[in-house]
Amino acid sequence: MGDGLIFIGGMKNGQLPFGIHLDDEQVPQLIALLHQGDAVLYDRVMSSLFFSSFCIKLDRPRAYDSTIGLAEVQPEALLSSLGVFASEIGAYRRPTGTGIQVEHFTECILVRSYASCSDHEHKAIQLMNSVQMQSLSLIDETLRYWMGRGNGLTPSGDDMLTGILAGDAITGICSDRFRQHLSELIELEALTTDISREYLRYALKGQFSSVVSNVLHALALGDTGNLMKRTRELLSVGHSSGLDTAFGILLGMLTIGRNPIWHKKS
Repeated sequence: MGDGLIFIGGMKNGQLPFGIHLDDEQVPQLIALLHQGDAVLYDRVMSSLFFSSFCIKLDRPRAYDSTIGLAEVQPEALLSSLGVFASEIGAYRRPTGTGIQVEHFTECILVRSYASCSDHEHKAIQLMNSVQMQSLSLIDETLRYWMGRGNGLTPSGDDMLTGILAGDAITGICSDRFRQHLSELIELEALTTDISREYLRYALKGQFSSVVSNVLHALALGDTGNLMKRTRELLSVGHSSGLDTAFGILLGMLTIGRNPIWHKKS
């Protein structure tokens, strides 16, 4: 629609911020009726999308808002749940889409031992540093390194950036300059896929898929039991997208963990 995308499908990966969601059993039936190049019309009065051989009527009462609206994040709870979150991701025992072993990376950060870090791990540390800096050249270099990096419809680097922005939604850890430059690169340059671009557009507005939002709520409230469950749900998304997004959230959490201002808040 215009220069934006709308997802129409089931909810196996949760509710998406730009999604129209159907019952899972309906999806293969409708896909069989689709033809490439068909026009799709939206009738505002009937609140319906018309395809060549079927229509989808939107259920207005079931519309949802994917914006993270946490009125009061509890800093002490957030910091205390960091270890549980990191352990749950590390226990997954799989590298991210860019080959980073989360458990090894986390250990390097916590003990400040970087000699054994891989190139991607050093770049991840650079990303942690850049989110709070005002140096446009560092921000630009870092974002260009990660945007579009990796394979798939949503490359791993973009999933990490979505995770960073998810962490920012509950901590405010990213500088205005970082957010502004990311927005400019999304809109002005073709550095990644159309689908990743859409996820990042919404992430900059604080809107995420429900599997990400559920993790953020559990983190912010220090609800460790629910956090473990919600993290596992996120990790199960896609081939590596869920893990890459979770790793991005972890980068944001590790960043505030190093921030003395947050420790004073708690």
